[in-house]
Amino acid sequence: MVSFGQALSVEGKASGGRVKGLWCYKAELDATRAVYTGYTMMWEWWAVPLLQYLTEQREARAAATLEVIQTVMRLLYYQNGLYLTVPGDVRRAIVKWAYQYLKDGAAPFPFAGDMGSDSYQFTVNFERDTSLKENVNIHADMGAYNAAHNAEKAARRTAKRFVDLTGDRWTTAELRAQGFTDRNIKTFCKDGLIKKLYQGHYQRIFV
Repeated sequence: MVSFGQALSVEGKASGGRVKGLWCYKAELDATRAVYTGYTMMWEWWAVPLLQYLTEQREARAAATLEVIQTVMRLLYYQNGLYLTVPGDVRRAIVKWAYQYLKDGAAPFPFAGDMGSDSYQFTVNFERDTSLKENVNIHADMGAYNAAHNAEKAARRTAKRFVDLTGDRWTTAELRAQGFTDRNIKTFCKDGLIKKLYQGHYQRIFV
C-alpha cells in the first residue's frame, strides 16, 4: 500500500514496527504517475555511508549525539537516490549499534549479506489509482466527543442528585438545609428541573 500525504499507519506486529518487510527502492515521479522500482541490496554496501559518517563524527566530536543519530537515520532511509523501508526491529538494532559505535569506534554493524529486498516494479497512476481521503482533525473530533460524553455524565449525576430533593417550593436556605450547594441549585435551574421565581425562591418544574 502506498499513501500520499495521509500518514496512514501500516502496522506489522511480527516485525515490531510499521512495515512487515524491508524494501530498497527508487521512486520516479512526474505529474501523472509514480514508478517504484525495487533493488536487491547488500548490507555491506548500504552500511558504508553510515560507518563513514559515524567515524568522522566520532573523531571530530563536534555535533551532539542526538543530532548525529538523527543524521544516521536519514542515511539509513535514503542514500544515493535509493530509499529503504525498515522494520522496527531493524531500526532499533541500528540505533543501538550507532550509539555504541560512537563510544568505541569498533562495534560491528548488526547486519550482513543480502537485505532480502525484492526487485519488482509497480506504477501508481495518480488519476486512476489514487483517491483523496478526507483530512480529519482527530483532536477536534475527540474534543467534541469528550465534551458530549462529559455532558452526558454530568446530566446523569445531576438527575441522580435531584432524586434526593423533597418538596415543591423552597428558599435558598431550605435547599441548602437539604444538603444542596449553590452549584447544585444553579445546575438544577440550568437543566430545567427547578426554576427561580424571584431572588432566593425556587419551584419544582413539573413535566
